[in-house]
Amino acid sequence: MNLVKCKNGHYYNADKLKSCPHCAGIQADISVKDITGKDQSGIDTFVPDNDMQNTYIQSNKRRLTGWLVCINGNMEGDCFTLYSGENHIGRDTSMDVILFKESTVSRCNHAIITYDDIYAHFSLQTDTSTVYINDKFVEPKHFVTLKSHDIIRLGDCELSFVAFCGKHFQWDYS
Repeated sequence: MNLVKCKNGHYYNADKLKSCPHCAGIQADISVKDITGKDQSGIDTFVPDNDMQNTYIQSNKRRLTGWLVCINGNMEGDCFTLYSGENHIGRDTSMDVILFKESTVSRCNHAIITYDDIYAHFSLQTDTSTVYINDKFVEPKHFVTLKSHDIIRLGDCELSFVAFCGKHFQWDYS
């Protein structure tokens, strides 16, 4: 993130914007309202502290590789982003994929989906929880290869796996 301060004192991300969006709104006489209807054009842009910026930078080191979409269960219609490396799935808020409304899913590490950047390969494993892929039981402590549109069942929750990365697209980490 490249935070830049314009001549009027507004902050904006110069990596995404060529000029200050606040000044552009003022010149166009656009009133920016929040959800309560209050005018926000006079309020300066929030500048995150160093800890927040470092967290943002760290999170961008793990690039998006795919998604899980809940197709059956209490979170039906919700989408979850998968990143390179391990993606831990459970109800706890410390998990990468948080299925907090799914009471039949283990709190921590019901399953782990891993994307290997070197081999462009997705796999799923579980240690002790019951997991099915396309109605086939996954043996605990075994790795199972995932393909796009596989159906993963964790308890009463069914998730459709959608790959973004693979043999057709890979992030360049150089």
